[in-house]
Amino acid sequence: MPVLAVLLSLQSSFARLGETIIPAPRADRPRTDTAADVVVVTAEQLAATNERSLPRQLAKAAGVWVQETNLGGGAPLLQGLSGAQILLVVDGVRMNDATTRNGVNQMLNGIDPAAVERVEVIRGPRSVLYGSDALGGVILVWTKRARPHGGEGLELSAAWDAQYATPTNGYATAVELAGATGGFGAFIAGSWHEWNELQTAEGELPNTGYSGGGTFGSVETLLGARSSLRATASWTRDVDVPRTDRLNPGFGQTNPSNAEFLYAAQDRRRYVLTYDDRSAGPLADQVQVRGSLREYTEERRLRAFGSSTRRFEVDETSTVGLSVDLKKALGTRHLLTYGFDVDHDDVDASRTNRNVNTGVTTPAPGAFAPGSRYTTAGFFAQDEILLDGFDLTLGARYSHSFFGFEDPAGDESGDFGALSGSLALGREIAPDVRVVGTLARGFRAPNLAELARNATFASGEELRNPDLEPETSLYGELALERSGADWSGAVALFAQRIEDAVGRVLIDPGAPGPGDEVFLRRNIGWLELVGLQARGRLALGGVDSPWSASAGIEWIYGRQDDEYTDPDSGEQPFADQPAQRIPPLHGFVALRHERAAGWIDWVELTTNWAFSQHRLAPQDLEDPRIDPDGTDGWVTLDLDVGGPIGGEGSASSWSVGLHNLLDASYRVHGSGVDGPGIGLVVGLRIAR
Repeated sequence: MPVLAVLLSLQSSFARLGETIIPAPRADRPRTDTAADVVVVTAEQLAATNERSLPRQLAKAAGVWVQETNLGGGAPLLQGLSGAQILLVVDGVRMNDATTRNGVNQMLNGIDPAAVERVEVIRGPRSVLYGSDALGGVILVWTKRARPHGGEGLELSAAWDAQYATPTNGYATAVELAGATGGFGAFIAGSWHEWNELQTAEGELPNTGYSGGGTFGSVETLLGARSSLRATASWTRDVDVPRTDRLNPGFGQTNPSNAEFLYAAQDRRRYVLTYDDRSAGPLADQVQVRGSLREYTEERRLRAFGSSTRRFEVDETSTVGLSVDLKKALGTRHLLTYGFDVDHDDVDASRTNRNVNTGVTTPAPGAFAPGSRYTTAGFFAQDEILLDGFDLTLGARYSHSFFGFEDPAGDESGDFGALSGSLALGREIAPDVRVVGTLARGFRAPNLAELARNATFASGEELRNPDLEPETSLYGELALERSGADWSGAVALFAQRIEDAVGRVLIDPGAPGPGDEVFLRRNIGWLELVGLQARGRLALGGVDSPWSASAGIEWIYGRQDDEYTDPDSGEQPFADQPAQRIPPLHGFVALRHERAAGWIDWVELTTNWAFSQHRLAPQDLEDPRIDPDGTDGWVTLDLDVGGPIGGEGSASSWSVGLHNLLDASYRVHGSGVDGPGIGLVVGLRIAR
């Protein structure tokens, strides 16, 4: 059998029902992935949530737990992990860089929903394919494009999207233009959003509103019958985003931590060139090469409560990257995916202090040490093997990272090496029913945000530590999946132990009262996470019925342990304690009706719920975002409806959302803002 035919046959064997073309070879999911771990949502499904940002859209459409420190944030938690322990990838290129903060952050909100074609949420370590940071999972974002149609003539399309939401008395709007010929395609989108102060069930929450926008462009040309070249450019910018939890008094506070704390600018620019060749050759049947330049500028304006010193801080990160994916069919039973990636970060940080009373301005050291730089590279291979009655996936990666920066005591530098691997075995035990077991070794190398950055933390300061060790993990999972036309679902039990987890300890309490504590980043021992995740869909009244129900549930138990002894109290504050920011038992239930008559095409009623969380880590007890008595449980109820404008098959559409119909007063555990109160959201798309 010709090699190309073998490859296509194997890919067909590994295909999932309804799966679209995967534009990066390493993102092609093996049969040992299950619906318990992988959720794919399209741009249409994201928009149908009637939510204002990509993090909130993903929370509702994919059942992801998202914590919001402010409206300009939105950090996904996968299997109890967040921040730099979750990897974001856009069109096969990492979004995480060496300045990505550990813990909840605003990275996902830096992706413009107007540019998104679909999102894949993959739970569990994926260090083999993606390297560092993928301990809790990976979120793959694929952007919109206009593909060459291979025929004659010019095809053109345009669209305008608009949304208005009463909870923020704000709006978002976007314009899309696309054109394609037989050998060339181009797509461009521009967007703007303006969100005002959030209305919760308890009233208006100050220090929440912000604005921003972005542009995105994609051009693609055919180089031959089976090869193409695609270039994308994107820019997003949010301005004057308040750090809400620092500007409003939190739990245990009579005054806020800061009189001023604004992200004056969060500016992301990404340029990616992708070469794709699907011609069979001696080394690969498919090759994809991606070169990228990514730039991120963050400007902050800060002033501690009661202080006369206003700080202007600017961090500028520039990243160049190269990654190569290759896929090769080895006979009729093996599909090998292998390749390498390398990224280099340079960071320039500056700071000026201004006395608000005298107007005197003085320079000060930036958050990152001068000359901060970071390089990481890795080689990986994954083999998907079809055995008699079994599916086997084996993978391994070697990664190495190098860092350096200038220090008053002398230049600091170091490196980390790591070998990671994975093994997954699946078997069909009944018609449409499969069981899959997974064992994986993951890692996360400390980045410059931990090695070379001195930063404001809580009401004091957090110091860099160039002597940190990488986090390493051992992960196991057992999943059961049913794929049927009438109903489908999956459930998985998982456990992960992370050694040398990076955290922080108090090294100087300072004077009595808050304001001058000094913390040090350090490896604080081990972290254990055990959990259950399940989701499913049921066709109500038969396969052809317009009614369906879906549900999901997640439970996580976390524990940490460290022998660190507080020098003042003589106690061990992290000895056998709950893990930090662990979500409570939570889930969703949705009832949907499709193919309604007239202008109404679909109706969906969704309830999201969470139990209370009273198992708090020592770090949680000191966090003003979290009630020291625990976070109460909550239930919300949303009604969303939509349909075509101009008859069935029209590209134009409308949608209306009535959200939090119960007007519940609630806070997602770990968030810095309460949830929106009862609200109306209206969406409109005009396309031709």
